[in-house]
Amino acid sequence: MPATAIQEQHIILSGQICEQDSIAPELQGSDIRVTIIAGGQSINGFSYDAQALQEIARLVEGARAYADHGRTPEDLATRSVRDMVGFYQNAQYIAPHLPDNPQGRVDATLHILEAAQWLRSMVKEAISLGKPDLVGLSIDIFGDWQQESASSPKRVTNVRSLNSCDIVTRPSAGGSLQRILHSDKTGGNHPMPELITTQDPPTPTPAPQPAPAPDASRITEEMRLLEAQRVLMAQAMEEIKREKCAMLLERRLMESGFPQPVITQIREQYTGRVFEDAQFEATMSSYQTMLAELTAANLIRGQGYEKPGTVSGMITEAEKVQFAIEEMFSDLVPNPTTGKIIKMHSDEEYARFAGVKAFDSIREAYARVTGDASVAGFNDRSQLGSIRIGEGALGGVGRISEADTTTASFSFLLGTSMNKRLLKDYQAWPAEWQKFTVITPIKDFKQQTRVRLGAFGSLSTVAEDTAYTSVSLQDSAATYVPTKRGNLVTVSRETIVNDDLFAIKQIPTKLAVAAAYTLAEFVYAFLSSNPNIYDGNALFTSGGAHSNLGSTALSTAAMQTGVTAMREQTNFAGKRLGLRPSFLIVPAELEFVAMVATKSAGVPGSVNNDINPMLGYVTPIVSPQLTNTSQWYMACDPRVIDTIEIGFVGGQVNPALFVQDQPLFGLNFTQDVISYKIRHEYGGAVLDYRGLYRGI
Repeated sequence: MPATAIQEQHIILSGQICEQDSIAPELQGSDIRVTIIAGGQSINGFSYDAQALQEIARLVEGARAYADHGRTPEDLATRSVRDMVGFYQNAQYIAPHLPDNPQGRVDATLHILEAAQWLRSMVKEAISLGKPDLVGLSIDIFGDWQQESASSPKRVTNVRSLNSCDIVTRPSAGGSLQRILHSDKTGGNHPMPELITTQDPPTPTPAPQPAPAPDASRITEEMRLLEAQRVLMAQAMEEIKREKCAMLLERRLMESGFPQPVITQIREQYTGRVFEDAQFEATMSSYQTMLAELTAANLIRGQGYEKPGTVSGMITEAEKVQFAIEEMFSDLVPNPTTGKIIKMHSDEEYARFAGVKAFDSIREAYARVTGDASVAGFNDRSQLGSIRIGEGALGGVGRISEADTTTASFSFLLGTSMNKRLLKDYQAWPAEWQKFTVITPIKDFKQQTRVRLGAFGSLSTVAEDTAYTSVSLQDSAATYVPTKRGNLVTVSRETIVNDDLFAIKQIPTKLAVAAAYTLAEFVYAFLSSNPNIYDGNALFTSGGAHSNLGSTALSTAAMQTGVTAMREQTNFAGKRLGLRPSFLIVPAELEFVAMVATKSAGVPGSVNNDINPMLGYVTPIVSPQLTNTSQWYMACDPRVIDTIEIGFVGGQVNPALFVQDQPLFGLNFTQDVISYKIRHEYGGAVLDYRGLYRGI
């Protein structure tokens, strides 16, 4: 084309431009123009061309904005409404045309909700101080990428979906703040400039003219629009509240472990409602207390409540990974101590996850979750699902997160599986101390007081026209303070690199045994240590205060003496209670002596083979925690009379395992390990000596 035919193209910005004062106090705009992502190569090694940016711009339009990326795969599927701070609109791809935009970018308007005033204040201050880079934006997408060589960037070829576009502190793909959009007098924001390309030279901008007088019809129309906008905003806020309540309901029901009928009843009560957190938590607490009381009354048995399986017929990838990790902890051979086979799932779950196999190694599980096949640094998930595309080229389909990636997902999944195995091992461990104790939930770590009222004697005879005589009750109180027990356990990078699955599988089992044994030691110590109880006397005394201490080795005759002593125990009014023991508690050394004494038809060693009156009279309980080889005990059923109370804080009978999910703090950062914490909180006291007897 001849040079004379070439015309210069001009770009005209059409719209209102507001030059803000960087320190002006009146920056109150709720809309912020932001850059979602800049073209070219990101810090994480992904490269975005014009096609990818255009696809991202299309997906960002109308998307919700959250504070911080979700830490686990489950977070991406069910983000909390508490984290929602706004939404994006007017998203557009800005083609390369200026020095500060050499490879194109995606811009959008971020509208910050009224509920997120803290974010608006933070952005305002950051921009006012000339520090807009204190806050940035980071996308989390699902797409395809290609890599020509190991040293070349990973080029994003297709964006399948937008997981999230979140407000973060350290974006890696150019997400940044631009400016606050001022609001005009009608409450609306200035429209964004439109890019218009023309072949004609730009025309001079006319001098500003005085604004015309307000038109009454125009003002009325604006008021109608404002009212409509207010109604829509109220409806939106109501829907947000409803969504928040629905998410809270499902999350708390999943965490509760309540039986399915209770879950169904609570769901019917709250589904579709907008409710206060305190009201809902009060309902959950009342159901928890009811179930705990039923458990204490032996109407519900077991160490805890089994969590119901997922009702939905859809199986997500996260569920499959969780199932495969949990199956690593299954044992198909009997446990040498309990003699039980530990299966991590029910038959219904195995049917639902048919075809999903357990991971063969801990390293395989780590690589599947994090994408870090070489266990290089606990922080690279970009290689997830890598495949060969062509000669010398790599590619894959997976999650592309433009923010700091950590081992939080792997830590969470592994911790959940370890906790599940810990509970199964703990519940399989013998806990026969429950037969002669009272289990109760307690609210906190404050001193627990159990007031014991006295008893009335025989009723007085009342003669005709004679006043009734008054009697009073004495009382006493047993007190105790619950304590917290626990330890830290770590999984190191070396353990994962060495693929030591056996070592990791042993962790929950060892912790379960330690928790169960520690609790059993605590309970049986009330018997073996003979502590001073609520009345200031030792639990077992020979005559005197309690009259529940014998002096003879275990035999049928000694047991008969103990039974008589328990029958003769009296209440506060001096009336005999006629108590009958139900359990014979012995150390391991006396196990077979107890079996002979309670299961022989005749009195062992008698010349005339006399009938054994103790045959089946009591149930033997063997405790390895009792170390005195000569001491033996008898106890009543706690439903007949109080014996020993064991109180669990929050009604949490089972120990709990927690995962450290902050990778930049603690041992995870300094020593390349993932930390897990086990915690068990309980206390106890003797409530009544009359239901307990020691033989020697």
